[in-house]
Amino acid sequence: MSVIPESVKGVRGLTNNTRTPEPLEKGLLRAKYDISMFKDGTARFDATNAPLTHFKPSEIGADVEKLRKLGYAYDYTGAPLESKDQCCTLNIHDIIVPEACGDYFVRVAKFLDELLQGYYALPPFYHARDRQDLVGQLIVGLSPHTSVGVIGRIIGFTKASVCFAHPFWHSAKRRDCDGDEDSVSLGLDVLLNFSKQFLPSRIGGIMDAPILLTVAIKPSEIARQAFNVETVERFPLRFFDETLRRSDAKTLSGLVETVHERLGSTSVLDSLGFTHNIHNINTGNLESAYKKLGSMIDKVTAQLKLAESIRAVDAGEVAKRVLSTHFMRDLTGNLRAFAGQRFRCTKCNSKFRRIPLKGACTRCGGSLSLTVYRGGVEKYLDVAEDLVKRYKLGTYHEQRLVLLRDEIESLFTEQEEKKRQPTLAQFV
Repeated sequence: MSVIPESVKGVRGLTNNTRTPEPLEKGLLRAKYDISMFKDGTARFDATNAPLTHFKPSEIGADVEKLRKLGYAYDYTGAPLESKDQCCTLNIHDIIVPEACGDYFVRVAKFLDELLQGYYALPPFYHARDRQDLVGQLIVGLSPHTSVGVIGRIIGFTKASVCFAHPFWHSAKRRDCDGDEDSVSLGLDVLLNFSKQFLPSRIGGIMDAPILLTVAIKPSEIARQAFNVETVERFPLRFFDETLRRSDAKTLSGLVETVHERLGSTSVLDSLGFTHNIHNINTGNLESAYKKLGSMIDKVTAQLKLAESIRAVDAGEVAKRVLSTHFMRDLTGNLRAFAGQRFRCTKCNSKFRRIPLKGACTRCGGSLSLTVYRGGVEKYLDVAEDLVKRYKLGTYHEQRLVLLRDEIESLFTEQEEKKRQPTLAQFV
């Protein structure tokens, strides 16, 4: 039985317009079940996206009888579902989450049930003892920098650290299924605990919050990347001949049917074909290398090591693209953020666009601190310089980095010299 710990973590201050807090009882109950809270009052589990169109009950630890009750009466060939090894078409709103997510949601469900009983004087809803009790329950999927969640339904669990879902479902979150990490929350948690009043009043405060919910996905209105998914079970011989000729794929779009050809008809909701059957979706890598590796240097080193091992890949070109599209943009963006940053009172959390003349908070007299620090500005500088030297990317990138380093040094050298400047007392 969970017990409330001796100490409960809270926040130093509130950042919403009205300084509205949530009831203290909710915080105590979350601490009892060891649940973290997001800024909007909800509990979330982050997982890497992975597209999936078919599954077997044996792969997701699902009971055949329970799946039939959830609408999976037939497998993808139209035969009645009777065996755990039959292959089924994944419904658009159904998802398969990591086992760790299921275990965490059991704790969230217990928190919600106790909240309903003890705070709202209502009967419990989930009655969850283990993750299998969550099969059939609704969740909300949400991508960063968006404000619209998508309703999903848990039908099983995977040992992999990914969220398996239909390409349409990921695309409805404005994702193109390329391995981005999104969050999922229990549906009742979002309905019961989310409030716009908790969101920060600063620009972008409503991002990453389920302001709206998509309850029914319309394939014609999702991100267009999902339209490029093939629907066939085999490729024609001409397809392989054209690959040898390096033909432009756009000119041969009629060779292989894709979702795009089905738009506007009911067949867009039918089973998508697959060319290769597999034994178990859990037999591959269970965790992304990006998650296993620690620092950005480790990640880039591993990426370039892989590029060097593949004959068809130019490692120097990979390094140039990483440098141009990621590191350079981050360095210049962080410099801009430092130059235009606001200052925060360490006591009352008030924000100031410029430091007041008195050098302290004008409201409470507290000391002021930066909101952007040197470490955040130059964190990719050494990695970027190493890439330029190792792969000989040319004088353009080399000189750009020299200018960036000079600009960074000019910003911080004066501060460091002030710290080192001796006083007259040291000479007495």
